[in-house]
Amino acid sequence: MLIYNLILFILYPLIILKILIDTLIRRDSLRFFLCKVGLGKYINQESCIWIHASSLGETKSAIKIIDEIKRRDAEAQFIVSTSTSSPKKLLKERSDILHFIIPFDFLFATKRIINKLKPRVLIIIETEIWPNLICSCHSKGIPVFIANARLSKKTLNSNFLLKKIYKNTISKITKILCKSDRELNHYLELGANNKQLEVCGNIKMVNEVKKINTERIIERKYVLAASTHKDEERQIITEWLKTNERKTLLVVVPRHVNRLGDILSDLPLDMIKIGIRSKNDPIRKNTQVYIADTYGELDSLIQHCEFVFMGGSLVDHGGQNFIEAAVHGKTIIVGSYMYNFIDETEEFLKTNSMIMVKNSQTLKHVFERLLKSKQRRELFGSNALKLLESKKSIMDNYYLHFKNYL
Repeated sequence: MLIYNLILFILYPLIILKILIDTLIRRDSLRFFLCKVGLGKYINQESCIWIHASSLGETKSAIKIIDEIKRRDAEAQFIVSTSTSSPKKLLKERSDILHFIIPFDFLFATKRIINKLKPRVLIIIETEIWPNLICSCHSKGIPVFIANARLSKKTLNSNFLLKKIYKNTISKITKILCKSDRELNHYLELGANNKQLEVCGNIKMVNEVKKINTERIIERKYVLAASTHKDEERQIITEWLKTNERKTLLVVVPRHVNRLGDILSDLPLDMIKIGIRSKNDPIRKNTQVYIADTYGELDSLIQHCEFVFMGGSLVDHGGQNFIEAAVHGKTIIVGSYMYNFIDETEEFLKTNSMIMVKNSQTLKHVFERLLKSKQRRELFGSNALKLLESKKSIMDNYYLHFKNYL
């Protein structure tokens, strides 16, 4: 870890500057910034089960693990760390879970947290391989698991030096519980050994026991484009307008709400009747496109839409998690760039639970067919729900690996 920490030492000023810029862009608080640089306040929660989740999607997986463990041990205590502030609202709803923002992987910061928390185990969700965090836990005799384990394209394509650091870090992990055979093979490529690896299934495909009925935000019938990225809004809106649909509204939810200016600059505003949620624009009968550039409303918007296009898939981003749409029994449309969700996408396509378009030019045709046929929409949504229903045993698989360390 000497080389890794030397690199962090050299890059320290740049890392702090990056954290500061990100904090300002996302309009996070001073407290968030202090937490990220390792100066946060931490509660002494000795012998707790510590789960680390990067952002909102991973936090939902963490909650499924917590609920599974609590079902068998009601007295278990949990603390969840996240890399972003987006899961804060979700975790506030759970009085049985403590939450803090994890700092960057500086050695002094990770040692400080571990000495304060003294957890009995650390469970990391998905892709967060932080060398100092994992090695510090290992040196203290704290078992480390990666659950729903997968490796990003960026990690797999790392240079020789980074791969050497990853290999050394992985050797300190107790168990790597992969979401698929594909991911298990990826970990073998990176240097993990077979004894560490197990395939337990994809936690994100475990259907929630209850679907909470949310308040309808938009009264008009609408189609949703969710978690869109740069240039996708232009492509989707262009194809939507070609349908000449007047009764149904297109609602666009950008992945990063601070991109509103960039989105508007890509559109011929004099030719579109558009409304913007952050500006409290009313939705009129002639409104064609509504940009919902606000936080915390996506689940409600998914629940009440006719069907949903999931962003990050028309451009080279790798897709976004579409399971929430499946939970609500919605027809899901994606583009061809779904490499971050290859296994899920393949399974949904094989079971006729999703539609994939090769490029944006084919969206007009797909939009028109789905708008005309309620039966077609219900078929895809029903197939998605059946697929999720078949995944109920996945949480049992994970618990069997955790139980001897809890």
